[in-house]
Amino acid sequence: MILRFRATIPQSKIFYKVYAVKGDMNLFDFNAFILGDLGFAPDQMVIFEGYDEKGVLCGEYGLFDMGDGAMDSVSFGSLVEKGQTEIRYFYDMRNNRYIKLVFEGEETGLTSGIFPMLLDEKGHAPEQFSTSYEDYEAVQNLIPHPSGPAKDEDLDDDDDEEDDEEDDEDGVEIYDEDE
Repeated sequence: MILRFRATIPQSKIFYKVYAVKGDMNLFDFNAFILGDLGFAPDQMVIFEGYDEKGVLCGEYGLFDMGDGAMDSVSFGSLVEKGQTEIRYFYDMRNNRYIKLVFEGEETGLTSGIFPMLLDEKGHAPEQFSTSYEDYEAVQNLIPHPSGPAKDEDLDDDDDEEDDEEDDEDGVEIYDEDE
């Protein structure tokens, strides 16, 4: 059985990845795959959480058994059978940052290949330890257009004008009251 999951980041309206995963693949093996796919450091603590369709937390799966099973003993198929159709992959537990994997159904067109398989993607991967996700496309309008400079006069830093201030030896500005 091949399962289809869509990965998104709650802070992004652009980023997504669609994965085809074998139902018997365990979370530990998927962790190794997604670390490589996203370019994350493999030496960080991660955790998976399983949620039902109502958004209720049903299980936590870590490197060791925290009561619901360890990553290496829990498969994607078993989570879907239990009704855990949303899986949160916490890759930065300190900042509570995760990737949400939502079950979209069985993938009937794929019968062979190397799994997990990336089927579709958009946007760039998040930085593992950044405190926020930045969408390039969302800030694209803020980048100056090559046809001309920005018109904001406050950004003008004219070095040709002489300043009416001097610095003393300690770096403290001294203002001349006569000018």
